[in-house]
Formats: sequence, structure tokens, C-alpha cells
Amino acid sequence: MKAEIIAIGDEVLLGQIENTNAGWIARQLAREGIAVHHMSVIPDEEEAILESFNRAFRRSDATLITGGLGPTHDDLTKALFARFFDLPIVFRNDILEEVRELYRKRQLSFIETSREQANFPSGATPIRNPHGTAPGIWYEREGRVFVAMPGVPVEMRAMMVDFVLPRLVQRRHGKVTLFRTLHTVGIKEALLFEKLDNREEILQHSRLAFLPGYTGVRIRLTVEAESAEEANMRLDKAEKALRSRINPYIFGSGEEFTLEKGVGELLLRERLKLAVAESCTGGLLAKRLTDNPGSSRWFERGFVTYSNEAKHELLGVPFELIERHGAVSAEVAEAMAEGAIRNSHAQVALSITGIAGPEGGTPEKPVGLVYLGIADREGVSHQRHQFGGDRRTNRLRSVAAALVMLIDRLRPRPHVSDGQLV
Repeated sequence: MKAEIIAIGDEVLLGQIENTNAGWIARQLAREGIAVHHMSVIPDEEEAILESFNRAFRRSDATLITGGLGPTHDDLTKALFARFFDLPIVFRNDILEEVRELYRKRQLSFIETSREQANFPSGATPIRNPHGTAPGIWYEREGRVFVAMPGVPVEMRAMMVDFVLPRLVQRRHGKVTLFRTLHTVGIKEALLFEKLDNREEILQHSRLAFLPGYTGVRIRLTVEAESAEEANMRLDKAEKALRSRINPYIFGSGEEFTLEKGVGELLLRERLKLAVAESCTGGLLAKRLTDNPGSSRWFERGFVTYSNEAKHELLGVPFELIERHGAVSAEVAEAMAEGAIRNSHAQVALSITGIAGPEGGTPEKPVGLVYLGIADREGVSHQRHQFGGDRRTNRLRSVAAALVMLIDRLRPRPHVSDGQLV
């Protein structure tokens, strides 16, 4: 089955809203062995939308559209969907009642413009929207499927999980494409490539791709087969061959795996709680860690100590140490980590201090210089990183490096790298 994703909306095309929907949909389809062959972003213009529908109908088995289902004048998807397939618009009392029920549950007064949502293409199937007023649209013609969903991510995802994916899986035909992702830490892409120099055993079962990022290198194995069972069997063989060469560097697997999630699982296994002390990252490390549901079981607290006074008052870092070595130094990074341990109930602590930029650098301490500290029952140590780049990149790389540092401390590997990320 060949799938296509179309995002409709000027705000997406202009970059005012990031098109996260397309990537999420593609990942869900890939899990089910449905390959996405085309993606496009279309403006809120009749001619462009109809042209995209025509292209998709000619070349794709399933077309998934997001955006343009609201009740306002610039929401064109439903009307153009009906026009393209020559479907009359009818008023659906059942849809109106669902919209009214949503208002009642939220204890809101009904807005009359929401009646528009009950106008629906005749012959199509409405997709229930538990989080909003706009129903999705499912329509089949000549063996092809067209699906329209709201652009609001939480609304679209509920429709995908509850309705669209199960139906697409039932209709799936032809070859199945499945993939598997392994996440590595503490090793650069070039060294990984060297360790996998004899790749014939892996490649006879799957395609191999290296996907470097701030937190490490992901390795993706892809298989096309006649059935899901055959594809998974070949993926198992390829993964076994790959793990026999680089298993010490593999920290997790799966498309939804994140380094933060893996850190949480590691802390739980070791029965440890973590505290963090941050300066240049301004709470980003704590935010990333606590994005994980259940993080309260292993994340104890975080300190955002942006100023020297905060470092002294909250963490007990001596002013004399800051004056002697500077706030961005190995000594202060270690003192911050030790202070986080002293002033919390955690057994391990991370600290970050650096110059994120674009200002504040000197020839001796340029923008992108970051010191990380870690303290636990074994003592305290630090790492020095020189990232460079812009402010956002420096902050992201600092957080990633701190997580890798913690992993290296709690899960030592043979021949651990110097901690520098790709």
C-alpha cells in the first residue's frame, strides 16, 4: 500500500507552525508496514488544494490530509473534498449533537458557528473527534482511500489511533515495509561505520542507515517483505548480527525511545534519584527529563542558578571559587553538582554551566564552552565541551552531553568515548 500525506494551511507553508503532523503520521504508518511515498504542504487556495487531491488520487492508495476542517471562511478542505468527489453536502443531526455534547462536557456556551461542522459530504464516513468540534472524513472510491483530519495534533492523533490506522491495516495489501531503530550513545558515526565494516550479514537481511543527532547515532534497519511475519523475522536476524558488533553502545530501541526515557529507566533500575543544577541551559535539562510520564519516581528536583548569587545561595558554591575560576569552569561545575546533592534527597546530580551565546564569550572562554559536573557516591568529576554554533544549538547539545555523561557514569561501557557527541 502506497500512502501520501498532505498538510493544508498557509501557516504551515510559511513556517509559522511546524509540520509535526506529517512526521508523526508517517511513523505510525511505517510501524504497520505502510510506506509513505509522498508528502506535501499546500496553501489555503482552492486550485492548489484540488490539484493536490488529483495528484494523490492518481498515484496513491491512501491519502491522509490534515488541516482546513474548521468552521471559518479559510477552512476549505471539507468543501473542496466534497467538490472533488462530487459529493453533496448534507446536514447531519448526529454530528451536531456530538458537537453540542462536547460544549456541555466543557461547560461552555454553544457557539452558533460550530453548526457548520454538521454539514458533511454525503456518502463519506464521519470520524469522531473526542477533542474538538471538527469531525474527520473517511471516503473510499475505486479501491483508494481519502482521509481528512483536523490540523490540531491532539485531535488528529486520536482519530489516527482510534479509527484510521485500524481501517488502513485491514485494507493493507502488497509488500510490507517495516523498520527497526536502535539508539547508540558514546560513539561517533565514523567509528560505528568502522565497527560495522563487514556488513554483509546485516545487509542480506535489511537496508542499513545511520542517523546522527545531538544525543547519539540512531541506526535504522529497513526490510521489505511479502508479510509482516517475514519482515520481522529478517529484522530479528539483522538486529542480532548488528548487536554482535556494537551491543555495548546500544542504549535503547524503538522509534519512540528517547535518551531521557532511557535515563529514567536506568535510574529506576539502580534505585537512584537525580537532581540537576543548571546555569546556561536555564532549566532545559529538567524540562526534558520531566517530559517523561512517571519521572517523579526518579527525578528529585532541579535548580536553575543563572546568576552567581543563585549558585551561592541555592547550591553553596563559594564566591571565592567563582571569582578565582569564573562561573564557567570545571571547578564551579563540580561545586554545583556537589551542592545539588547536599541540598536535595538525590543520590546523583548533574550540573551544566557554560556560555550559550551569542554574547559573553572571550578568547579564553569562547561562546559554546560548556562544563558539565556529576556527583554521586563515587565522588565528583567534570567534562569540558566546546560546541560553538548558535544559542539554541549550544543549549540542546549541553543537555544531550549531560545525559550521555550520566549514562556513562551509571552504565560503564568498554572503550567509552570522550563523551563528545556527533
